[in-house]
Amino acid sequence: PEHTNLFDMIQHSDVSPNLDILPGGPIPPNPTELMARTVLEDAIEKLKERYDYIILDTAPIAIVTDTAIASRVADMCVYVCRADVTPKLGYQYINVLRDQKKFDKLATVINSIDLSSRKAGYGYGYGHKYGYGYGHKYGYGYGME
Repeated sequence: PEHTNLFDMIQHSDVSPNLDILPGGPIPPNPTELMARTVLEDAIEKLKERYDYIILDTAPIAIVTDTAIASRVADMCVYVCRADVTPKLGYQYINVLRDQKKFDKLATVINSIDLSSRKAGYGYGYGHKYGYGYGHKYGYGYGME
């Protein structure tokens, strides 16, 4: 509600003293309309006065329009994909978003990569479940083909 103090709704995390959480609360009957109003921009501006980083966890971009609306207040958007779970169409959609310039700053994170089961390709890896590479035909098989 507009009359509620934003900072009264913030919950402190048990994970770290430097991590606070603002839960989403119940889904309103018109979430897209609510997101389209200036309430979101106003809330983010207030949060920026107190926090160094603000992370908005949204639904997958291809599923709802709320994510695209929230992106207009974001300094950067990160598309998180899980190796062998996210469909290849999801990776291709990233390229579509980039080509259509829908998001000015779009980064991609691919997690849970099992390097032991991948074919060879340019790149390097270290540790457990970490990989890095370049190009559409990189050995992981993700991206436009």
